[in-house]
Amino acid sequence: MKPEPDPLTVSTGKDPVRGRLDITVTRGEAGPAHCEKLTVRIRIGAGADALTENGAAVVTAVEGGSGPGEGSGWTARSGYADGDWQVFEFTPNRPPQFTDWHLTLVISQIEVNKTPGNAGIEIIEKTSPTSSGFTEKTTPSSVAKFPAEFVFRNFRPEKVMVDNGEHATLKWDGSDAEYTMFWDRDNRDVSSVRTWTTPEPLVAPTGFMLQAKVTTGQDTLIHTLTTVVMVDKPDLETGHLDVHGEATTHGKLAVNNDLELRGTATVFGHHRYVLRERDLEKEAVVPTDGILTIRTMSGHDGNSNVYIEVEFRPGGGFEETESYRVPNAKPVTLPLVKGWKIKVRKDGVGNFVDIEWFPFGGEALPW
Repeated sequence: MKPEPDPLTVSTGKDPVRGRLDITVTRGEAGPAHCEKLTVRIRIGAGADALTENGAAVVTAVEGGSGPGEGSGWTARSGYADGDWQVFEFTPNRPPQFTDWHLTLVISQIEVNKTPGNAGIEIIEKTSPTSSGFTEKTTPSSVAKFPAEFVFRNFRPEKVMVDNGEHATLKWDGSDAEYTMFWDRDNRDVSSVRTWTTPEPLVAPTGFMLQAKVTTGQDTLIHTLTTVVMVDKPDLETGHLDVHGEATTHGKLAVNNDLELRGTATVFGHHRYVLRERDLEKEAVVPTDGILTIRTMSGHDGNSNVYIEVEFRPGGGFEETESYRVPNAKPVTLPLVKGWKIKVRKDGVGNFVDIEWFPFGGEALPW
């Protein structure tokens, strides 16, 4: 789900903000799924947990889904009120099977209310692994509404490419916030600056994620931007290297003709997962260095405590464990290293857990 503008800020008496939500729908990691209907619910009201006071004025549309196997066109039903929620329904002319295609549900002309906070969103899918027996599944989410004066944009390197062994300098425009820079296996508090130089020289292409955090009332609001710095003549580290043709070395390795690399590059990917109310645990061995952000959201079955357990692997075996409790509605962000074991667990049925994984490469977490 992506808001526009991004980040979304609240309205003021003199400057109403009209926003848009783009919700991209793809197949799940469990495999293809047939879909009968998709529903989006946005919380209405004046409070921090609501998005707009006037849900009836919202406009809906669908981008994509026009092909014969993609629903043969979708109908977007205007919103109707259901208590504290405005409900929008998206229905295909023919139930499609989601495979490698996607569509985008658009909710626009949203007049954002005046109270900063995390506004509640629910996405309900009516799906089935077959073409019958459709059941509903609800995924809670939220969109951050930042204070009107909040600014965070234009995160960029001073030089897109640096020499091997050269430091990189990054810049951004931002109002007062708690800023944290993440890269490789490290992170640094950079709240007091808007220009930052890497403490170590770069020897390979490197992804950087800058996270801005603002606390308002009971809510912690987070917005992230990413960028990549390339390195001329980088050091190369791969799991397997197949060279078809001749290879000539001059001190360092030079590969002529075909080069086939199996592994991941040091750039950011993004994967999102949800631990639902009755799911108690997810566990994976981290496939590549990256950054994990976890946030809890209240479920329908009451509250439960949520914990993250990280098992470090400095000597080849799991030798040390750290545990973190995740506060309700307040995200926890951790840098993770390839080979560590990550476990997200709850002590009982309850909260939904929203998990975002930013790998330095494209690899998903193998839960």
